[in-house]
Amino acid sequence: MKAEQDEKKQKQQEFPCDPPAVTIASRQQRYHMDELNRLLPLQNVVRRNGDLGVSGGSGGAGGGASSGSVGRQFQSRPDFYPNPWVRRSERDFASGYRSPGPTKRNISRCFTEPPQPGDSSEFMEMSTELNQLQTTSVPSRDSQCLLGKEEQQQLELQQQPQQKQTVANGELLLQIIKRNFINYCQTTSLRGVPKIVKTNERLLKYIWIIFTFAFFFGCFTCLALIINQYLAYDVIHQPKTIRNFPVQFPSFTVCNTRPLSQDGIHFIHSHSMMLPKQYTSNVFRAIRNTQANMKMNDASSEFNETIKDALSTIFDTKGYYENVPAGINTTQFGHTLDQTILICESTILIKDFKRSKFCETIGTWTRTYDNKFLNCYTFTAGANYTNRILTVRIMAYTNERNLTYCPDCSEFPATQVSGLRVQLHNAGNYPEVQEEGLNIKPGSLTEIRFDTKEWMMKEPPHGRCSKAVPPSMLFSHSNFTYSYEACKKKVLHEQIMRKCDCLDSTIPLPDSMLDTGLHYCGMIPPRQFSLYTNSSVIAAQDTPSARQTLARYYNISADRVQLPSFTNNAEFKDFLRRVTCNMEIFKVAGNVTDKECFTPCTYYTYGTTISTTNWPTKAYLYEILRDFEQMMLRIDSLYRKGIMARNSSYLDPVHRRLKQIYDPVYTAVKDNPQKAEQMLGDIDYIQKNFIEILINRGKSNFEIERIEEKAVISMTSLLSQIGGLLSIWVGLTFVCIVEIVDMLYNIVTMYNQQRRLGIVS
Repeated sequence: MKAEQDEKKQKQQEFPCDPPAVTIASRQQRYHMDELNRLLPLQNVVRRNGDLGVSGGSGGAGGGASSGSVGRQFQSRPDFYPNPWVRRSERDFASGYRSPGPTKRNISRCFTEPPQPGDSSEFMEMSTELNQLQTTSVPSRDSQCLLGKEEQQQLELQQQPQQKQTVANGELLLQIIKRNFINYCQTTSLRGVPKIVKTNERLLKYIWIIFTFAFFFGCFTCLALIINQYLAYDVIHQPKTIRNFPVQFPSFTVCNTRPLSQDGIHFIHSHSMMLPKQYTSNVFRAIRNTQANMKMNDASSEFNETIKDALSTIFDTKGYYENVPAGINTTQFGHTLDQTILICESTILIKDFKRSKFCETIGTWTRTYDNKFLNCYTFTAGANYTNRILTVRIMAYTNERNLTYCPDCSEFPATQVSGLRVQLHNAGNYPEVQEEGLNIKPGSLTEIRFDTKEWMMKEPPHGRCSKAVPPSMLFSHSNFTYSYEACKKKVLHEQIMRKCDCLDSTIPLPDSMLDTGLHYCGMIPPRQFSLYTNSSVIAAQDTPSARQTLARYYNISADRVQLPSFTNNAEFKDFLRRVTCNMEIFKVAGNVTDKECFTPCTYYTYGTTISTTNWPTKAYLYEILRDFEQMMLRIDSLYRKGIMARNSSYLDPVHRRLKQIYDPVYTAVKDNPQKAEQMLGDIDYIQKNFIEILINRGKSNFEIERIEEKAVISMTSLLSQIGGLLSIWVGLTFVCIVEIVDMLYNIVTMYNQQRRLGIVS
């Protein structure tokens, strides 16, 4: 053991800078073996523990080989093995090699001395190649360590100008990238690319190029189409049925189709005001005569089509309400809650048992304004009961007027009907009675069955819902839950106020606009028109003084002036501007609100099914008065207990009217049933004024249809389809990403290493 250690120390002293693995070719030449194929015949070099040994020469004392012969043989020791950087043939490994041990003489001969006459042909060939290598390339640091000190100094002096030339003409980064890119193309998993690089046949190479580019073109075309489809953000509505779901009972709104009540008509007459029908007639005549007077002054002067369209909006009840004098509350014209809803009962489920309760005890009524029906009333159940209500029964009263004319009728059929307008809507929302209401005729029992649909919408970019919508909105001091329609009305009203400097009666008035002091857009200048019949304004009178005033203004003779007429002065032109501006904003109402209002991400709608039958039967008319009186007693009992907020006194007018009509019938039925039946056949008070409404849950009591908005192509689906297209067309997978990273890593590594070796300047 000690002898071996001494031998190693002696070798270290003899070769102090010997590296762990020494080869003839430098590190630079290892990277460029493809350019140095001429070195492949050097197969007689072996590596022994990092020592390079070359045998040669003639036989001598202890030589063990014949004179003049050179043999190559790997020793039997395990630390002798072939150089992995140099190719060897089977003949080389089969032939023997015996080395006398590495010496400076033998090694330096390989680098510095020419072949000697006694050397073998193979050694002469090897020595010649090594001398050529030394003169054409920079020896590596490993080979320099094998030389003596004087020889190294001489070699360094010889190499100084040559190294400067190598640095100046070193391999550029572009060449490194090119080499690694070619290597990447040869080994990549992309289909067709390795075939293009490796195929030597020109025809096959062109075929692979054409098909590979065609595959890439088809792949990118499909990718563009599917990405374009994803960016369209299309959605589908996927329905599913949810059973045993505690869905809330909808709010319902009830309006009398006759906006003016008997008391309201008496109120109008008591204040010496025109009725709506009279107002429409007077204003229409005044507008027509105004245009005629303008044309007599100037034949080309008349209202254009836009102004005519705008003026047509003030001829109905909208214009009437907007011209009501200050200090008059229009709600006094319509029906009160007591006059509209006589009885409202609900059937609720309490611990699997059905119980009957009056609507006033489980919810609240809210009055809402509608420019067509005037006073409407909305019922919303309390949070503790809304999920348990099964049925709601309403006995409504139309309070049909016994008049010889219709003061609020017009040429439109919608103003000539009698009955109720009912709408079911999301709990707490502001009603849309004109757009979504149902007409119910008097003298009938109408059953409304509803099916609940729960909508679950998506936020942008796929949908237009928002989770940041306000929870409630205030209209005319009443609180309503947020809805897209209510938001549109609010934003639209704000636009009208800002651009037209006026308000609109067809839109509910938000609380933020109650104290603005602005007039309605359809309000005619007060000095030219008034609803008071005894007003002295020009448009309301046909007197010589009014005729003279208009004649001077229009510069025509007094006998040609047509009355009633407006004066087309500055204030009337401002009125025309306001009504025209109002109409123009309504035309673009959709564009005005699209960017400011969003639907809630979860809301409910109700599909309704209606069935109607005649009510009541003739036989029940004998008992209707008794049942009505028992209902009044029940209400009074609950009122005394503090359960109800009002007693039955609101029913007294109807009760008195019923007794007045049906008491003679009840008296006659005891003595003369035939006469009583004849009397009953002539009475139609119930058929004209009473309506029974039943609102029931449809199909199953607690079952909803949930409609969820889903993206046609989600991000997961997009990535999956992209991956499938790339794999089918060109075989591109995530492994290709690793291959690209590997190529970039090799480029950076080689470039940095060549900079350290001084090859790249």
